[in-house]
Amino acid sequence: METNAQLFKHIELLIGSIGVMLSLFFASFLILTHKKQPKANLFLAIYLLAFSLRISKSLFFNYFPIDPVIRNIFLGVLLTIGPSIWFYTKYLAKPSISIKRSKILIHYVPALLYILFCWAIPNDGSITAQFFYTFLILHMAVYIVTSLIWLFRQTKAAIINESIKKWLYYFLGVTLFMVIIYFMISNNIIPYYLGTAFLFSVVIIFFGIWALKNPFLFQINQEKYSNSSLSYEESVRTVEQLDTLMEGEKLFLEPDLTIAKTSARLGISPKQLSQAINQVYKKNYSHYIAKYRVAEAKRLLGLAEYANYKISAIAYDSGFNSISSFNTTFKKLTQITAIEYRQSLLS
Repeated sequence: METNAQLFKHIELLIGSIGVMLSLFFASFLILTHKKQPKANLFLAIYLLAFSLRISKSLFFNYFPIDPVIRNIFLGVLLTIGPSIWFYTKYLAKPSISIKRSKILIHYVPALLYILFCWAIPNDGSITAQFFYTFLILHMAVYIVTSLIWLFRQTKAAIINESIKKWLYYFLGVTLFMVIIYFMISNNIIPYYLGTAFLFSVVIIFFGIWALKNPFLFQINQEKYSNSSLSYEESVRTVEQLDTLMEGEKLFLEPDLTIAKTSARLGISPKQLSQAINQVYKKNYSHYIAKYRVAEAKRLLGLAEYANYKISAIAYDSGFNSISSFNTTFKKLTQITAIEYRQSLLS
């Protein structure tokens, strides 16, 4: 029996270590290539590092005693996970979004304070210690739920790349599930201390497989396209201006809008505009404009004052120049017809 127990402990250490090593590898890759990576992946690297450090502590503490102050330092790292999830979601969904560095850093202040005052925070299994522990878990959960709500609202606007949207829902959902399990283990609802380490290994392997199947999430951006003078940073700025033009002036409502006209408004060439949209949003100009027009059509179909309008009138008011183009595009982007969408609103 003693031999079996020792063998099981070795298996525990092996499986738990797999997740830590893979996570550290991914994080190191993203950090070392951060200048050529989308900004979102820097926050993913922080997420991976924080979890790997936390799981490493759990694995080590299962075999050797650790000073409570040191344990608190590793616990404080958990406070970087929530903000990293939030900014990763926003930057990946909308690469052109601009957030001041000061507004980003303020979200990481709780982690810094927790680590600075780790010597004063109890870690002895008392009620007070459990309160702090629960706060750390709830902190992550609140950020994840907030990110899910924000993503859902952006999804309704129908301007997020489908592959990225799908990945973010999986990423947030799996992480929320892991946090819930973490909470249950910390409160002895699931009486298995290394359960989080096992689950983390499974999650990291899952993320690794997804990364291999969807390399665009982690690919290194080339500084310049061949025969183009537009860098990735310039593409992001171009798309920021384009988004402002579409959302502020509703330029997409012009039925005869072409890439030449749009690029002229931005003061760049059609080729550069096409590159910027493709590089940042992973879609072409026509798809980009279609997303806005379909979103507008859906908005109009939901308004009471448009209840008696014909579908063709809705199509033209949304910027489409033909009913056939509208029907084809609407069905392609929503998987249902405009008539079916209107009926679903009524029911």
